[in-house]
Amino acid sequence: MYGYEIFHQELMKTLIQSVRKDTSSHAYIFEGPKGLFIENCASLFASALVCGNQDTAPCGSCSSCIESKAKTNPDIIYVSPGDRKTIGAEKMRELEEDVAIKPFNSKHKVYIFEDGMLLTEAAQNVFLKTFEEPPEYAVFIIIIENASLLLDTILSRFTLINFSPVSNSVTEEYIKNHYPEEKERFDFLVRYCGGVPGRVDKIVEDEEFENLRTAALDFLPSLISHDRQRAFDFEKFFEEKRERIKEILDFVFIYLRDIVLIQSGVYDKVINVDKLDILRSIGAKYNPSNIINLSDRTIEAQKMIGRYVSPKAIALWLGL
Repeated sequence: MYGYEIFHQELMKTLIQSVRKDTSSHAYIFEGPKGLFIENCASLFASALVCGNQDTAPCGSCSSCIESKAKTNPDIIYVSPGDRKTIGAEKMRELEEDVAIKPFNSKHKVYIFEDGMLLTEAAQNVFLKTFEEPPEYAVFIIIIENASLLLDTILSRFTLINFSPVSNSVTEEYIKNHYPEEKERFDFLVRYCGGVPGRVDKIVEDEEFENLRTAALDFLPSLISHDRQRAFDFEKFFEEKRERIKEILDFVFIYLRDIVLIQSGVYDKVINVDKLDILRSIGAKYNPSNIINLSDRTIEAQKMIGRYVSPKAIALWLGL
Protein backbone atom coordinates (compact mmCIF):
# COMPACT_ATOMS: atom_id res chain seq x y z
CA MET A 1 0.00 0.00 0.00
CA TYR A 2 1.68 3.21 -1.23
CA GLY A 3 4.96 1.29 -1.21
CA TYR A 4 4.64 0.24 2.45
CA GLU A 5 4.14 -3.44 3.29
CA ILE A 6 1.16 -3.61 5.61
CA PHE A 7 -1.66 -6.05 6.44
CA HIS A 8 -4.48 -3.67 7.46
CA GLN A 9 -5.41 -1.86 4.29
CA GLU A 10 -8.97 -0.94 5.23
CA LEU A 11 -7.92 0.48 8.59
CA MET A 12 -5.21 2.54 6.92
CA LYS A 13 -7.63 3.81 4.28
CA THR A 14 -9.78 5.22 7.09
CA LEU A 15 -6.80 6.94 8.72
CA ILE A 16 -5.61 8.38 5.42
CA GLN A 17 -9.11 9.65 4.68
CA SER A 18 -9.04 11.53 7.99
CA VAL A 19 -5.91 13.31 6.78
CA ARG A 20 -7.48 14.24 3.46
CA LYS A 21 -10.60 15.52 5.22
CA ASP A 22 -8.48 17.32 7.84
CA THR A 23 -10.19 15.44 10.69
CA SER A 24 -7.19 13.56 12.06
CA SER A 25 -6.41 13.64 15.78
CA HIS A 26 -3.21 14.80 17.47
CA ALA A 27 -2.44 11.61 19.40
CA TYR A 28 -2.75 7.92 18.52
CA ILE A 29 -1.89 4.59 20.09
CA PHE A 30 -1.25 1.85 17.53
CA GLU A 31 -1.78 -1.36 19.50
CA GLY A 32 -0.98 -4.86 18.30
CA PRO A 33 1.56 -7.70 18.34
CA LYS A 34 5.00 -7.28 16.81
CA GLY A 35 5.12 -8.88 13.41
CA LEU A 36 2.08 -7.05 12.01
CA PHE A 37 4.33 -4.34 10.55
CA ILE A 38 2.60 -1.68 12.64
CA GLU A 39 5.75 0.41 12.30
CA ASN A 40 5.08 0.53 8.55
CA CYS A 41 1.50 1.61 9.22
CA ALA A 42 2.73 4.42 11.45
CA SER A 43 5.24 5.52 8.81
CA LEU A 44 2.57 5.47 6.10
CA PHE A 45 0.18 7.53 8.24
CA ALA A 46 2.97 9.97 9.06
CA SER A 47 3.78 10.23 5.36
CA ALA A 48 0.18 11.23 4.68
CA LEU A 49 0.25 13.81 7.49
CA VAL A 50 3.34 15.57 6.13
CA CYS A 51 2.48 15.20 2.42
CA GLY A 52 2.45 18.44 0.42
CA ASN A 53 -0.76 17.44 -1.37
CA GLN A 54 -3.42 16.94 1.31
CA ASP A 55 -6.21 16.00 -1.12
CA THR A 56 -4.25 13.00 -2.40
CA ALA A 57 -2.01 12.34 0.61
CA PRO A 58 0.27 10.49 0.57
CA CYS A 59 0.86 11.39 -3.08
CA GLY A 60 4.19 9.56 -3.18
CA SER A 61 5.76 12.08 -5.55
CA CYS A 62 6.27 15.26 -3.52
CA SER A 63 9.58 15.86 -1.75
CA SER A 64 7.98 15.18 1.65
CA CYS A 65 6.67 11.77 0.55
CA ILE A 66 10.01 10.79 -0.96
CA GLU A 67 11.83 11.79 2.22
CA SER A 68 9.24 10.00 4.35
CA LYS A 69 9.75 6.74 2.46
CA ALA A 70 13.51 7.06 2.95
CA LYS A 71 13.00 7.95 6.64
CA THR A 72 14.87 11.23 6.15
CA ASN A 73 11.92 13.60 6.52
CA PRO A 74 12.83 16.16 9.23
CA ASP A 75 9.17 16.47 10.21
CA ILE A 76 8.88 12.78 11.14
CA ILE A 77 10.78 11.97 14.32
CA TYR A 78 11.28 8.34 15.35
CA VAL A 79 11.65 8.17 19.13
CA SER A 80 13.77 5.32 20.52
CA PRO A 81 15.88 4.87 23.68
CA GLY A 82 19.15 5.03 21.78
CA ASP A 83 21.85 3.32 23.80
CA ARG A 84 19.60 3.02 26.86
CA LYS A 85 17.10 0.32 27.76
CA THR A 86 14.16 2.66 28.35
CA ILE A 87 12.82 6.04 27.28
CA GLY A 88 13.07 8.09 30.44
CA ALA A 89 12.06 11.52 31.72
CA GLU A 90 15.24 13.20 30.47
CA LYS A 91 14.57 12.06 26.90
CA MET A 92 11.02 13.39 27.10
CA ARG A 93 12.22 16.79 28.32
CA GLU A 94 14.45 16.96 25.24
CA LEU A 95 11.44 16.13 23.09
CA GLU A 96 9.39 18.88 24.73
CA GLU A 97 11.94 21.38 23.45
CA ASP A 98 11.78 19.85 19.97
CA VAL A 99 7.98 19.93 19.92
CA ALA A 100 8.11 23.68 20.46
CA ILE A 101 9.95 24.06 17.13
CA LYS A 102 7.57 24.36 14.17
CA PRO A 103 7.71 21.91 11.24
CA PHE A 104 10.42 22.49 8.64
CA ASN A 105 8.41 21.91 5.48
CA SER A 106 5.04 20.43 6.39
CA LYS A 107 1.71 21.19 8.00
CA HIS A 108 2.39 18.59 10.68
CA LYS A 109 5.29 17.36 12.74
CA VAL A 110 4.93 13.69 13.66
CA TYR A 111 6.54 11.85 16.56
CA ILE A 112 6.54 8.04 16.33
CA PHE A 113 7.38 6.19 19.56
CA GLU A 114 8.61 2.92 18.08
CA ASP A 115 8.16 0.87 21.27
CA GLY A 116 5.76 2.27 23.86
CA MET A 117 6.75 -0.53 26.24
CA LEU A 118 10.00 1.35 26.83
CA LEU A 119 8.30 4.51 28.10
CA THR A 120 8.86 4.76 31.86
CA GLU A 121 6.09 6.03 34.12
CA ALA A 122 8.17 9.13 34.83
CA ALA A 123 8.57 9.79 31.11
CA GLN A 124 4.83 9.55 30.53
CA ASN A 125 4.13 11.96 33.38
CA VAL A 126 6.74 14.47 32.17
CA PHE A 127 5.20 14.58 28.69
CA LEU A 128 1.60 14.60 29.90
CA LYS A 129 1.03 18.32 29.45
CA THR A 130 2.49 18.20 25.94
CA PHE A 131 0.17 15.34 25.07
CA GLU A 132 -2.75 17.26 26.58
CA GLU A 133 -2.08 20.68 25.03
CA PRO A 134 0.14 20.09 21.98
CA PRO A 135 0.85 22.69 19.28
CA GLU A 136 -1.70 22.36 16.50
CA TYR A 137 0.92 20.93 14.15
CA ALA A 138 2.13 18.12 16.45
CA VAL A 139 0.94 14.52 16.08
CA PHE A 140 2.05 11.69 18.36
CA ILE A 141 1.91 7.96 17.57
CA ILE A 142 2.78 5.40 20.25
CA ILE A 143 3.30 1.83 19.02
CA ILE A 144 2.76 -0.79 21.71
CA GLU A 145 1.69 -4.42 22.01
CA ASN A 146 -0.57 -3.87 25.02
CA ALA A 147 -2.00 -0.36 25.53
CA SER A 148 -3.20 -1.19 29.06
CA LEU A 149 0.43 -0.96 30.19
CA LEU A 150 0.35 2.79 29.61
CA LEU A 151 -0.91 5.21 32.27
CA ASP A 152 -4.65 5.87 32.31
CA THR A 153 -3.90 9.58 31.96
CA ILE A 154 -2.13 8.83 28.69
CA LEU A 155 -4.84 6.49 27.42
CA SER A 156 -7.53 9.11 28.01
CA ARG A 157 -5.75 11.58 25.72
CA PHE A 158 -5.05 9.26 22.80
CA THR A 159 -7.13 7.65 20.07
CA LEU A 160 -6.63 3.88 20.31
CA ILE A 161 -6.22 2.03 17.01
CA ASN A 162 -6.15 -1.74 17.40
CA PHE A 163 -4.28 -3.85 14.86
CA SER A 164 -5.63 -7.37 15.26
CA PRO A 165 -4.08 -10.62 13.95
CA VAL A 166 -4.92 -11.37 10.33
CA SER A 167 -6.38 -14.47 8.69
CA ASN A 168 -4.31 -17.56 7.95
CA SER A 169 -4.75 -16.87 4.23
CA VAL A 170 -2.88 -13.56 4.61
CA THR A 171 -0.09 -15.34 6.48
CA GLU A 172 0.04 -18.05 3.82
CA GLU A 173 0.41 -15.44 1.08
CA TYR A 174 3.18 -13.68 3.00
CA ILE A 175 5.17 -16.91 3.49
CA LYS A 176 4.73 -17.97 -0.14
CA ASN A 177 5.95 -14.59 -1.39
CA HIS A 178 8.89 -14.18 0.98
CA TYR A 179 9.94 -17.75 1.79
CA PRO A 180 8.96 -20.06 -1.10
CA GLU A 181 11.66 -22.50 0.05
CA GLU A 182 9.79 -23.20 3.33
CA LYS A 183 7.59 -25.95 1.87
CA GLU A 184 8.27 -28.57 4.54
CA ARG A 185 7.46 -26.24 7.44
CA PHE A 186 4.73 -24.29 5.64
CA ASP A 187 1.66 -25.55 7.55
CA PHE A 188 3.49 -25.33 10.88
CA LEU A 189 4.70 -21.78 10.21
CA VAL A 190 1.19 -20.60 9.28
CA ARG A 191 -0.28 -22.01 12.50
CA TYR A 192 2.63 -21.00 14.73
CA CYS A 193 2.48 -17.38 13.54
CA GLY A 194 -1.09 -17.16 14.81
CA GLY A 195 -2.18 -14.42 12.43
CA VAL A 196 1.03 -12.40 12.82
CA PRO A 197 2.90 -12.98 9.52
CA GLY A 198 6.04 -11.07 10.51
CA ARG A 199 6.84 -13.70 13.13
CA VAL A 200 8.02 -15.98 10.36
CA ASP A 201 10.89 -13.55 9.63
CA LYS A 202 12.33 -14.14 13.08
CA ILE A 203 11.87 -17.90 12.82
CA VAL A 204 13.58 -18.22 9.44
CA GLU A 205 16.47 -15.98 10.52
CA ASP A 206 16.94 -17.87 13.81
CA GLU A 207 19.45 -20.68 13.20
CA GLU A 208 18.73 -22.20 16.61
CA PHE A 209 14.94 -22.22 16.36
CA GLU A 210 14.54 -25.78 15.10
CA ASN A 211 17.26 -27.13 17.38
CA LEU A 212 15.52 -25.70 20.45
CA ARG A 213 12.14 -26.88 19.25
CA THR A 214 13.46 -30.42 18.64
CA ALA A 215 15.21 -30.50 22.02
CA ALA A 216 12.02 -29.44 23.80
CA LEU A 217 10.18 -32.33 22.15
CA ASP A 218 12.95 -34.81 23.02
CA PHE A 219 12.73 -33.89 26.70
CA LEU A 220 8.93 -33.92 26.80
CA PRO A 221 8.33 -37.61 27.71
CA SER A 222 10.85 -37.47 30.57
CA LEU A 223 9.22 -34.29 31.91
CA ILE A 224 5.77 -35.88 31.81
CA SER A 225 6.97 -39.05 33.52
CA HIS A 226 9.31 -37.33 36.04
CA ASP A 227 12.27 -39.30 34.72
CA ARG A 228 14.96 -38.44 37.27
CA GLN A 229 17.68 -40.11 35.21
CA ARG A 230 17.29 -37.40 32.57
CA ALA A 231 16.77 -34.60 35.08
CA PHE A 232 20.47 -33.75 35.06
CA ASP A 233 20.52 -33.55 31.25
CA PHE A 234 17.53 -31.23 31.26
CA GLU A 235 19.05 -29.05 33.97
CA LYS A 236 22.29 -28.80 31.95
CA PHE A 237 20.37 -27.95 28.79
CA PHE A 238 18.49 -25.15 30.58
CA GLU A 239 21.72 -23.75 31.94
CA GLU A 240 23.36 -23.77 28.50
CA LYS A 241 20.35 -22.09 26.89
CA ARG A 242 19.55 -19.72 29.75
CA GLU A 243 19.01 -16.83 27.29
CA ARG A 244 16.31 -18.82 25.47
CA ILE A 245 14.44 -20.34 28.42
CA LYS A 246 11.20 -18.47 27.69
CA GLU A 247 11.10 -19.84 24.15
CA ILE A 248 11.87 -23.38 25.31
CA LEU A 249 9.01 -23.22 27.80
CA ASP A 250 6.75 -21.89 25.06
CA PHE A 251 7.65 -24.88 22.91
CA VAL A 252 6.91 -27.27 25.79
CA PHE A 253 3.57 -25.63 26.52
CA ILE A 254 2.45 -25.66 22.86
CA TYR A 255 3.43 -29.33 22.52
CA LEU A 256 1.33 -30.14 25.61
CA ARG A 257 -1.57 -28.12 24.22
CA ASP A 258 -1.34 -30.08 20.96
CA ILE A 259 -1.29 -33.41 22.81
CA VAL A 260 -4.47 -32.50 24.70
CA LEU A 261 -6.13 -31.61 21.39
CA ILE A 262 -4.98 -34.88 19.82
CA GLN A 263 -6.27 -36.87 22.80
CA SER A 264 -9.60 -35.08 22.31
CA GLY A 265 -9.63 -35.78 18.59
CA VAL A 266 -9.39 -32.10 17.61
CA TYR A 267 -6.67 -32.36 14.97
CA ASP A 268 -7.48 -29.22 12.98
CA LYS A 269 -6.30 -26.97 15.85
CA VAL A 270 -2.91 -28.64 16.30
CA ILE A 271 -0.02 -26.20 15.75
CA ASN A 272 2.92 -28.60 15.45
CA VAL A 273 1.41 -30.48 12.50
CA ASP A 274 4.85 -31.53 11.27
CA LYS A 275 5.35 -33.41 14.57
CA LEU A 276 1.89 -34.97 14.60
CA ASP A 277 2.97 -38.64 14.64
CA ILE A 278 5.40 -38.11 17.53
CA LEU A 279 2.84 -36.14 19.55
CA ARG A 280 0.17 -38.76 18.90
CA SER A 281 2.56 -41.45 20.16
CA ILE A 282 3.33 -39.48 23.33
CA GLY A 283 -0.34 -38.79 23.92
CA ALA A 284 -1.15 -42.49 23.69
CA LYS A 285 1.30 -43.30 26.53
CA TYR A 286 0.11 -40.80 29.14
CA ASN A 287 -3.16 -39.90 30.79
CA PRO A 288 -4.58 -36.40 30.16
CA SER A 289 -4.06 -35.69 33.88
CA ASN A 290 -0.27 -36.14 33.42
CA ILE A 291 -0.29 -33.72 30.49
CA ILE A 292 -2.35 -31.13 32.37
CA ASN A 293 -0.11 -31.44 35.43
CA LEU A 294 2.99 -30.61 33.38
CA SER A 295 1.08 -27.78 31.65
CA ASP A 296 0.38 -26.23 35.04
CA ARG A 297 4.03 -26.58 36.05
CA THR A 298 5.12 -25.01 32.77
CA ILE A 299 2.87 -21.99 33.36
CA GLU A 300 4.38 -21.57 36.82
CA ALA A 301 7.88 -21.92 35.35
CA GLN A 302 7.09 -19.12 32.90
CA LYS A 303 6.13 -16.91 35.83
CA MET A 304 9.43 -17.77 37.53
CA ILE A 305 11.31 -16.13 34.66
CA GLY A 306 9.71 -12.80 35.54
CA ARG A 307 10.80 -13.29 39.14
CA TYR A 308 14.39 -13.90 37.98
CA VAL A 309 14.48 -17.44 39.35
CA SER A 310 17.64 -19.31 38.30
CA PRO A 311 17.55 -21.69 35.31
CA LYS A 312 18.53 -24.55 37.62
CA ALA A 313 15.58 -23.91 39.92
CA ILE A 314 13.19 -23.70 36.96
CA ALA A 315 14.54 -26.95 35.53
CA LEU A 316 14.14 -28.69 38.89
CA TRP A 317 10.60 -27.38 39.18
CA LEU A 318 9.63 -28.81 35.80
CA GLY A 319 11.38 -32.11 36.41
CA LEU A 320 9.89 -32.77 39.87
